[in-house]
Parts: sequence; C-alpha cells; structure tokens
Amino acid sequence: MRMLRYKKPVSLIVGLDGKPLAAESRAYEASAQGRRLGSFDAPDLSPNQAATAELTILRRRMRASVRNNPWMSRGLKADVANETGTGIIPRSKASNKAFRKAIRTLWNDWLPFADADGILNAYGIQWSAVRGRKEAGEVFIRIRQRRPEDGLPVPVQFQVLEADFCPVNMNEKAPNGNDIVSGIEFNAIGKRVAYWMYKKHPAEKGGWTYNELTRVPAEQIIHHFIPLRPGQLRGNPDAVQAIVRSYLYDKYDDAELGRKETRAHYTGVIRRPDYGADDYRFDPISGVPIGLDDDGVPMLDLEPGSFPSLLPGEDVTLFDGDDGGAGYADFQWQQKLAIAAGQDVPYELTTGDYSRINDRVWRAIVNQYRREIEQTQDLFTIHQVCRVMWEAFIDAAVLVGAVEAPGYETRRFDYIRTDHRAPAWPYINPLQDANAAKILKEEGLESRQALVAERGWDVEDVDEQRAEDKQREKKLGLTDSTHQ
Repeated sequence: MRMLRYKKPVSLIVGLDGKPLAAESRAYEASAQGRRLGSFDAPDLSPNQAATAELTILRRRMRASVRNNPWMSRGLKADVANETGTGIIPRSKASNKAFRKAIRTLWNDWLPFADADGILNAYGIQWSAVRGRKEAGEVFIRIRQRRPEDGLPVPVQFQVLEADFCPVNMNEKAPNGNDIVSGIEFNAIGKRVAYWMYKKHPAEKGGWTYNELTRVPAEQIIHHFIPLRPGQLRGNPDAVQAIVRSYLYDKYDDAELGRKETRAHYTGVIRRPDYGADDYRFDPISGVPIGLDDDGVPMLDLEPGSFPSLLPGEDVTLFDGDDGGAGYADFQWQQKLAIAAGQDVPYELTTGDYSRINDRVWRAIVNQYRREIEQTQDLFTIHQVCRVMWEAFIDAAVLVGAVEAPGYETRRFDYIRTDHRAPAWPYINPLQDANAAKILKEEGLESRQALVAERGWDVEDVDEQRAEDKQREKKLGLTDSTHQ
C-alpha cells in the first residue's frame, strides 16, 4: 500500500528581501495560500480595470434586475427617494441681500424650464441623475446654453444622458495628442478636458447604420459617479453585490410557487380492490365514466366540503398539507436580507416587512441609514450635480442681466456662494424630536436658523411667513391663544 505524504504549500508571499515568507511568519491568515484559500480568486486589478473590465454586462444585468425583480426595484426606489426627496434646494449665501432675494425668486421661476427635454423640472433632473447613477454606476448631465430669444427666464438648460453615451472601451490617442481613457480625454497634466459622446444612445434601434462620436468640452458635462478607489474614472452600479443573489433567489422562489400551484390541484387518491381491467375508468361514487385531465390521467371532481361514500374495500388517502416549505419564511427573510444589504438599503424599506423590529430598533436602523445617505448627498450629489447646476444658472442669469450683480467679474465666488439642503427627514417620534429641538435651542446648543435649515426651510422664508401670519391675524382680529 502506497502512502501519500502531505506536502506543505510554499508561500507565495515574499518579504522585503524577495524571499518567500514562512507560514509562521505570516501576519494575516487571509494571505494564506493553502487548501482553505488556494481557490480564492483575487485578481490584481487597477481601479479602472476593476471598474470597467465588465461594466457593460454589469449595467445590463442591473437594469434587467430592476425591471424584473421586485426587491431590486423597491430598494432602488426607496434609496433614490431618501437621497433626493422632492429636491435638494439651493439657498444663496451671497453677501448682497438684494441679490439673494432676487435670485431666489428667479430660481423658482426657472425651475419648470430646467430640462432640455422638457419633461422634468430642476429637482426632477436631480432625481433622474441619482437614479441613473445608482442603476448604471454613473450618469452624465450636459449643460445646454440657450439664446436669450428662446424666452426662458434664464437661458440655460440641462440634459440627462445615460452612462452608455460615453463609450467605456474607448482608449486611444485623440487627434490633438491627448490621451482618451474610457471615453474621457485628458491633457498633458492629467486634467479632464473633454468627453467623447455618442450622438444617440448606442442601444437605440433606429434607421441609422452607425452612431457617430462627438467631442464635448468638459466644462459642458457633469459627470456624476462615486469613485470607490482613488483614480477611478467610471462608476459601477450601486447594487452590484445583490445582482447574483436576487437573480438566483427569484428563480428559486418562482419554482417553489410553481410547485405549490401544481400540487394544489390534487387532494388525494381513492384506493380500491382490483375489480377489473377497466374498472378504474368509472366513478366509484356514481358509476359514470371518469373524466380525464389534459395529460389523460383519470380525475374525480368533488364539491367543496363533500365526502364520498365508498364501495366495500375502497378507502381514501388524502394528501398531507404542503410541508415542502418548512422553514421557508426564515429562508426568505435571509435571502431578502442579503439582497437589501447588497443595495445598502434597510431590509424593511426593501420589503415593507417591519414584523421583526420595534420602534427603538427602527430608530437605530434609520439613523445609520440616514447617516450614509447624508454622506452621499454632501460628498457627491451636491458637490457634483447641485453645485455645478447652480453655478451655471447664476452665470447665465448674470450674463443676460436677469439679475443685478455689481462687480460679478471680480466677485463671482461671493455671488455663487450657496448652501444646499435636502428635504427634512420626517420625525420618527414627532413629540420627542420636537422637544429635543426645542431644548437644543433654549440651551444655546443650536441656533434657530440651523434648526429651521434641518427641516428643509430657509429661515428668511419662515420669518417672512410668520410676519405675514401675524399681520393677517391682527387684521382679522384673531387674538385667541392659538394665534399668539
């Protein structure tokens, strides 16, 4: 009998001297190369290789998942709703008070005309951009300058373009000698100077036989994405970790539903002695011929609540209840929990199932989720989208004289200064939260202006409305305690 000897694996991790490290010198078990982790596929990819190598198929599968999987669709809707709400509102912080008031009015007049396609308003553009970023990993917004004679309150509009418009596999030299990497053109010092864009969506079916690329200057493009690694140029879908599980779970759940549907047609069987070769063709109760199902199998139909009177020697065997789903609820919960985690959305928002938590647990879940949403809002959505839209709006308004801005050419940064506020989060416990805000103000720990801003309002608007309320109440003689 031949004995096989286990050969200790040779470490592939080398030290500073270039020699392999011994297993006992390894600091982390995760770097082991033995039987446990030898099949752990961890390719060495740069930020852009990892982001773009399979980006096209990831986008297609993510979009298909959102179209067909209810948990992926619901999670996406909830996430977008929490990030943008009804719109992230800009509030001018310019030192010129007259300018602040005028620009606020002008912004509200221009809102309905912000979309170059004439479908959305300015806040709808935010919604479309965030949804496109989450679904495809990134989105482009083109700044469209308009002529004064076009009749817009401010001659500028924005056009949301899906990520597919900029070819991720375009890597070449531009005619001017610049490098084009993943459809983005860089100059000699590595600054983005242009984006190469298709004139039509490359997947659109139309009468054309080719789709021409055009060079669009970088100052006309807003590129909205989240770079997960330094130097990353293109973005990946937010829920890429949930795609496989949602697909396989949906197939399994559909198969289980089909199994239950098929089994529901059968109640039981009637057993009898062998009376003859053709005896099975007749109803044991009525004696009439038994009908056949679509597959030619004899079937006996009974009215609900009835029980047959059998002939001597016959008995009825009823099928047990469908216990094939024993533990199925817990299994479903675990799979949906993983799908929700892959989307970075709480399980309860993804599924609508709040049966496993109480209000205190929900508060903890929501506080963490909102902290992550606020991080994305401030670092990416506001910085990349809202700020650039606001600056383009101000530049266009001043350029055509729609608002007075003395010394704008030398004091532009003062005029474009702004603060963006997302809609306030609804109270989890209205009374407790309102009392907490009141205590913060009374104890001098937070200003009234900051508290009003957290509710999604501008303190100047609130004060003007309060003054109008008091004047109206005084005019109408409303002096009871509820109107003081």
